[in-house]
Amino acid sequence: MALIEQIFHEPLSRRISRLLETPFSRRQRWLANRVAELRSLSDDELAARGLAREDILRHVFAGR
Repeated sequence: MALIEQIFHEPLSRRISRLLETPFSRRQRWLANRVAELRSLSDDELAARGLAREDILRHVFAGR
């Protein structure tokens, strides 16, 4: 149900752009979301995952 609500509340322009999205665009969006997700964690949460804040980009772009 939540997925259906999300689809209908998403602007039409965004839905169209996702239909025309290339694999490169999809990968870039995934990487950006992953970096943002890790940056939103506290230093303690990052340490629990074995990461330091300065290693986030290296971790994400190395594909680990």
